[in-house]
Amino acid sequence: MTSLLKRFDDFIIFTRRLSEKTREVYSMDARLYLEYLDESGIRLEDAGVEEIESYLIWRRRTGKLEERTEGRILSSLRAFYLFLSSEGLSGKNPATLVEKPKESAHLPRVISEDEVDELLSSFPSSDPLSQRDYTLFELIYSSGMRISEAVALDVSSYRRDESTIAVIGKRDKERLVFIGEIASAALDRYLEEVRPLLLKDEKEKALFLNRRGGRLTRQAAHKRFHEAVGKLGIDATVHTLRHSFATHMIEHGADIRSVQEMLGHSDVRTTQIYTHLDTSSILAFFDKYSPLGDDDD
Repeated sequence: MTSLLKRFDDFIIFTRRLSEKTREVYSMDARLYLEYLDESGIRLEDAGVEEIESYLIWRRRTGKLEERTEGRILSSLRAFYLFLSSEGLSGKNPATLVEKPKESAHLPRVISEDEVDELLSSFPSSDPLSQRDYTLFELIYSSGMRISEAVALDVSSYRRDESTIAVIGKRDKERLVFIGEIASAALDRYLEEVRPLLLKDEKEKALFLNRRGGRLTRQAAHKRFHEAVGKLGIDATVHTLRHSFATHMIEHGADIRSVQEMLGHSDVRTTQIYTHLDTSSILAFFDKYSPLGDDDD
């Protein structure tokens, strides 16, 4: 099994050219499937549609299995059987005959503009690390960039004269994001007053630095964010700022294509989820103020 999974790992990386994170997930799913077959006394070459469906039922019984997770497992098994076929170990791909569940709409969590203001105003200006955090989170909310994109920025990424930042997104695609006046002013102040206090090596290119002068990690940024929202009682993650940015932009009249470009989505259908959120807010106002509502007055 170990040798087989190792070759499957190589197949994912070098043949399918999938990411390291995807490799880990696919490898885990393949391992669990092989263990299930072994414990059930079923040979891999004898497994078919019924065995895969039985495996999914077993996964549901042994733990919570969401529609999205079930779909991912099937994607993993389809890739695994494709690998087996390339190795001459299987002439069929039974996973393609198992229908993926239709996922219900998963609306991303957003927070209100008032909650964003409360959060961003909670960082004390006297502490360099707090000012770094404020600048980072203000930048994310102002531009809609991902936390991984923000911590990967270099000082040279910021184009002050244009109020833009060159961001390297998924699949190493570069895009220019515009930032608002507040974020631009915060970034200018950080570069002039805060970053020099954190800098230990003049050769360091990272825009956001940790207390030791190195590049701030995504994990450290998440930790600082959770500490901040925890004190305020706001239910949010760093990624919530990105979702909130997109939703608030659409609520204020931005067109879907512009928001798609700002978020770096390759498919506009990914961005359209935020139009559903905007519709939800419109319906809330309708229920509250419409004369056709259920108000007793």
